[in-house]
Amino acid sequence: MNNRAKLLTKILNQGFRTPDWRYNQPPPGVTLEDFFEENPCKESIAPNFGDDHPGPNFFYSYWKEIRGHEDVEKVLVNIYDLSDTIFNKASGWPSTGNTHISTSAPREVVEKWPEELPSDGPIEGWPYGKPDFVQEAHGDFKSRALAWN
Repeated sequence: MNNRAKLLTKILNQGFRTPDWRYNQPPPGVTLEDFFEENPCKESIAPNFGDDHPGPNFFYSYWKEIRGHEDVEKVLVNIYDLSDTIFNKASGWPSTGNTHISTSAPREVVEKWPEELPSDGPIEGWPYGKPDFVQEAHGDFKSRALAWN
């Protein structure tokens, strides 16, 4: 089974229905590896970058670096749209609207992380709801989201 098939299985096992907001369910969350490995589709993340889009591998490397910080517990990708998959457009890769970071870093530090990748964040918590499998942040850790339209 290729990574796209594994990703779709994880998404559907979390109960994804398009559009999820209509059903008042949080969108699924997946690991960086789930979302980025074998992902050729620029439109799957930050489509607002247009012709200047660095490609999914750039985002993957960037988020793995952030995940390696000692004040970061985990980084997850929120799946927001399956339209390209359902209608077999482009690569058919699911799309994300934001990336979630469980971190003890202060907001001012988190705000500086996406300087190379201008975002709408950081947003405290899970803007569309926390996926059921995700445990609440504990201790000094907080969930923060960085979003791209």
